[in-house]
Amino acid sequence: MMPSSTRSTAAPNPWLVLALICLPVFIGSLDLTIVSAFLPEIVINLGLPLQTALDEAAWVVSGYLLAYAVSMTFMGRISDLVGRRWVYIACLLIFIAGSVLVATAHQWPADMLNLLLRRMDVRLPREEITLIAIIIGRVIQALGAGALVPVSLALVSDLFPPERRAQPLGVVGAVDTLGWVLGHLYGGVLVNWFASQREGFVTFLASLGLNWPAPDWRTLFWINVPLTIIALILTLIALRRLPDQRSPGRFDWLGTALITAALILLVAGLGGNVDASLAPTNLSDFSQLPAFNGGALLLALFALLGFVLVESRLKDPLIDLHLFRRRRFAAGALINLLIGFCLMIGLVIVPILVNVRTQDVSRLSEAAFQAGVLLSALTIPMALAAVPGGWLSDRIGIQRTTLLGLSLAVIGFVLVWQTWRLDVADAIMAAEMALVGAGIGLTFSPISAAVINAADADKRGVASALVIILRLIGMTVAVASLTTIALYRVNSLGAIEVGISAAEDPNAFLQAYAEITVRVLAELGLIGAVLCGLALIPAALGFRRETDQPSSP
Repeated sequence: MMPSSTRSTAAPNPWLVLALICLPVFIGSLDLTIVSAFLPEIVINLGLPLQTALDEAAWVVSGYLLAYAVSMTFMGRISDLVGRRWVYIACLLIFIAGSVLVATAHQWPADMLNLLLRRMDVRLPREEITLIAIIIGRVIQALGAGALVPVSLALVSDLFPPERRAQPLGVVGAVDTLGWVLGHLYGGVLVNWFASQREGFVTFLASLGLNWPAPDWRTLFWINVPLTIIALILTLIALRRLPDQRSPGRFDWLGTALITAALILLVAGLGGNVDASLAPTNLSDFSQLPAFNGGALLLALFALLGFVLVESRLKDPLIDLHLFRRRRFAAGALINLLIGFCLMIGLVIVPILVNVRTQDVSRLSEAAFQAGVLLSALTIPMALAAVPGGWLSDRIGIQRTTLLGLSLAVIGFVLVWQTWRLDVADAIMAAEMALVGAGIGLTFSPISAAVINAADADKRGVASALVIILRLIGMTVAVASLTTIALYRVNSLGAIEVGISAAEDPNAFLQAYAEITVRVLAELGLIGAVLCGLALIPAALGFRRETDQPSSP
C-alpha cells in the first residue's frame, strides 16, 4: 500500500469516488422495482388482455431480477482479472444500451425482432413482439446494473484499507437497497405526473418545434441515459489516478455457465403452463398446484449439482461453498432466500389489487400512483426498521431480533389473507403492508451480520454480495412461481364460478373475475405467512445465542 503522503497527492479522495460510484448503483437498483407500480398499464396499453398476458409480462420484472442476480455472481471476479475501471465503464454502457432498448422497444427493436422471427418462420402479433423487446431490453439493463454492485464493492476494497471498509461497504449495500425500496414510488409518481400534465408537455414541446409524443412510462428509461452518462464522465475523472489492479488466475467459465443455466431453467420451469383446468376451491389446503415445467426444473437441478461439484474442486471458485457448512451462514442464507420470496409477494399483490379495482382504462396512471403510494407503506417501514434491527441485534441478540421480525411479518400476511376483499379500505391495506414491511426490515441487519460474521475476514466481501444475491433469487423465484399459481387459480376458479360470458353481461363478468382475483391475492398472503413461519425454524436453530459471536478475523 502507498504511503499516506503519496496517496494524498496521487490518489483520489476515496469518499468522493464512493459517492460517484453509488449514483449508478442507485439508478440501477431503482429499475429493479420501477415497473411494479405500472406493469398492468404496460400490458393494457399494448392491447394485451391482462388475464392471460400477465404471465408473459411478469418477465419484465423477473427477467430483470434474474439477470441482476446472475451478473452479480461473476462480474466481481471479472473485475479482479481485467481491472475495475474498464469493467465499471462497460457496465454503465450496457445499462445505457438496455435503457434505450426499453424506451424504444415499440419502434426499431420490435421491427428487428419481427424480421428475425419471420426468418425463423414465426408469426406473432406486433404487441407481443413489443413486449418481448421490452423484456430483452430489461435483461440487458440488469446485466449492467447488477454487475455494478459487486464491482463497486470491489472498488471499495481497493480504495479503503481493511480496517476502514465496513462503513463504505455498508453504504453501497444501503444505496442498492434504497433504490429498489423507492423504485415503485418513483415510477408511480412520475407516470401519474406525466399523464396529468400531458397537454402541457405537448404544448411545450410544440413551442420548441419538436413533434415528440407526450412523456409516459418510457420516459423513465430515457431519464436513465443522461444521468448515467454524467455518472460515467465523473467516475472516469475520479478513477483516472486510481491504479487499475489486476489479479492472477483464470475465470471460472464452467461454473458461471452452470449457475446461469440453473437459475434460468429454475425460473422457466416455475413459469409453468397456465390453463383453466380445475383447481381446489381454496388454496389453503395446498392439495393441487399448476403444472410446472418438470423437464426444465429437472435440468435446473442437474445444473445446480454440476455447479456444486465444479465449485468444490476449484482453488478460486465464484462462490466459496465451504461457507455454507457453517450453521449461522447457512441459516442466514436460507432465511434471506425466503425473505426475498415473501417481499415480492407484497410488491406484487398491491399493484394488482389497485389495478383490478380500476375499471376505467383512462385512469391507469392514477392507479400507478396509488399503487406506488400503497407500496411505500410496505417499503418505507421496511427501510426504517433496518436501523432498530441493528440496535436490537446488539442488545437482545441476532436470534431474538430475527424471530421478532419474522413473527410480525407472519401476522401481517395472515391479516392480508383474512381481510382482503375487493372493497378493502386503503388504510387497512397500508397498515397490513406496514406490519409486513417492518417485520421484514427488522431481519435485514441481524441476517446480514450473521452471514458476514460467519465468514472469514478475507471473504466478507463475497459474503456481503451473497446476502443481496440470495434475496434477489428469492424475489425472482417468487415472481415466476406466484404469477403461474395466481393466474392458474383465477382462470380455473373463473371457469367454475362464473356462469356468464363477457358477451352476455360484460359488467357482471368483469366484477366476478375482479372478486376472484382479489380472493387469490389474499391467498398469496397465506403463502407469505407460511414461508415466514418456515423461516422461523432456521432462525431458531441456526442463530442460537452461542453462535451470535462473530468469527475471529
